[in-house]
Amino acid sequence: MKISKIAIIGTGVMGYPMSEHLLDAGFELVIYARNPEKVSGLIDKGAVLAPSLAEAAKEVQAIITMLPTEDIVREVILGENGLAENADSGTLFVNSSTVSPESNISLGMELNKRGFDFIDSPVTGSGLQAKDGTLVFIVSGIKENFELMYPAYKAMGLDAFYGGDQIGAASYAKLCSNAMMAVNMLSFSEAVTMAKKAGVDPEMFVKFCHGGGPQSAMADKKIGKIITRNFSPAFRTALMYKDTGLASDLSKKIDVPTPMLNLGKELFKIACIEGYSDEDMCSVIKCYEKWANITVEK
Repeated sequence: MKISKIAIIGTGVMGYPMSEHLLDAGFELVIYARNPEKVSGLIDKGAVLAPSLAEAAKEVQAIITMLPTEDIVREVILGENGLAENADSGTLFVNSSTVSPESNISLGMELNKRGFDFIDSPVTGSGLQAKDGTLVFIVSGIKENFELMYPAYKAMGLDAFYGGDQIGAASYAKLCSNAMMAVNMLSFSEAVTMAKKAGVDPEMFVKFCHGGGPQSAMADKKIGKIITRNFSPAFRTALMYKDTGLASDLSKKIDVPTPMLNLGKELFKIACIEGYSDEDMCSVIKCYEKWANITVEK
């Protein structure tokens, strides 16, 4: 079997450009959106707008969910008149949302009972990488399903890696990745705030760091947004707070001390309390700026 017709549920910062790349690669695409005006560009490109979740689930070979929380994922898939109630037998469910491994394990078991296959395939990268087509997927579940989806992953991103046949393995990897990203963002925020207050040009500081041990993807990708005061979300602060919470829960479950992660979770919580929830995660620097009484700008 070849997967050629896909439904995407969740056409926001990540799902919209992922949908564009699928259309550009020649896939048939079905989408569902509560606000059709926000997906008019996808419709113009050839996507079919389903009038309901129920209709979106019909006559497609795979359904990708890219949604903000596990509660929403479960409601959309398993809720009354949701995707699972209306999908054709044998449809492959693909969850690319960042949720707890336990949630994906439970979801996979429930879908298997209903006659569907399931793979969890979270991504590393934000809205910027989604637009550039440089997302990287990690996938766990039946290997043949990973192979079926591989052309779609290559259309939406740079590559995809198989993480094993146990549902949840990919989600474990994603939480560990996001824990590292959070700490990276915070260490950069501290350093560049300190450098700015000491009189160092922040752009030059990042270029200097790029050549040595302090090289940081967060620094390279976020310095432009910070110094131009553009905090439009590529990855929202609220989502990073959610993900650090999930990673912290994992660390407790497997008995691994994570002092940096736990401190990071609290700092992103502070950023949310300060009102930066819906801004890009790099807006956490505004907390440091407030404490240091400076602004990191050009």
